[in-house]
Amino acid sequence: MHATPTGDIKLASILVALGAPMRSEDPVTCVVESRNGKDFKQFTFWFDTSLPEHQRLIRDTIKAYDAARDWKNLILDKEHPLYWMKGVLENRERLLGWIRDEVQPMKILNVGTKTVLIGANAPKQFKEQIKRRL
Repeated sequence: MHATPTGDIKLASILVALGAPMRSEDPVTCVVESRNGKDFKQFTFWFDTSLPEHQRLIRDTIKAYDAARDWKNLILDKEHPLYWMKGVLENRERLLGWIRDEVQPMKILNVGTKTVLIGANAPKQFKEQIKRRL
């Protein structure tokens, strides 16, 4: 069986959405590499290219995706689904980055009928001070 690999999960998602078949055995592989005492996982997604129409679909999609990395060289029609999916996946990645790295968790503090949001990591003394002011 002929197969084309990619380690890019956004590209793999787009290929699946466009109907590119993944190979039947081990469609996703994982290699663990140890560096400086830490294990790093590299996932690879494998697409079946045994049929000419699948080869074309996968080849053309990868070519258009690679050309559009910086959004300056769109070789397909600008309304092609590839670009919409690429944009959605990039937005998702950006939003998840905010959730992981920038959003501060908040706790709801209720006193009677009054409610305030306070940082989850705020010192207990500060929380008590806020409660007294409500």
